[in-house]
Amino acid sequence: MVNISLAYTAKINPSGVTPVLTKRQVWAGLQRKIRFAQEFVPVIESCEVLEDKDGIVDRKVVFKPGMPKSEAREIVRGYEDAWVDFEQEDGTHIRNIISDGSSGDLDDLHMTYMFEFRLPHVQEGEQGQQQKEKLEKTSKMAVESSIEAIRKMVVDGRIAA
Repeated sequence: MVNISLAYTAKINPSGVTPVLTKRQVWAGLQRKIRFAQEFVPVIESCEVLEDKDGIVDRKVVFKPGMPKSEAREIVRGYEDAWVDFEQEDGTHIRNIISDGSSGDLDDLHMTYMFEFRLPHVQEGEQGQQQKEKLEKTSKMAVESSIEAIRKMVVDGRIAA
C-alpha cells in the first residue's frame, strides 16, 4: 500500500485574465463542483449525488480509464466560504481551499487542492513513484481546470456575475 500526499496552488486571477473572479463566485463554483464534478475535473466521468442532507453530500464519482481507481464513494462537506472536504471510503482525503494572498486583492486570490491518496493496490518503490508522478500532473490539472470551469460558468451565466 502506498500513501501519497500532494498539494498544488494556483492564482485564480493571474494578470490579464477575464473575467476576474470574486471569492463569492469561486465558492459558488465549488458548491456546483460538489454535485457536478465532471464539469470541473476532466478525469471524472460522472458524479451521482446519493444523498444531500444538512450540508453533507454523499456521492459516487466514476473516473475515466487510467486513474488509480475506477470509482469512489465520497462524503463531501463545505466550510463556507473557505474550503470543501472530500473523504473517500478508502481513507483518501481531498481538500479544495480558497485563500487570500497577503494583499487581500482579487489578483492575490488562490486555489489550493490538497490530496492524501490511499492506494492499497500500489506497491512501494518504482510503481509508487510512477503513480506519484502521474498524480502530481493530475493534481495540477484538477486545480487549473476547476478555475477555468468556474470562469466559463460566470461567462455563460451558470454562476452569477
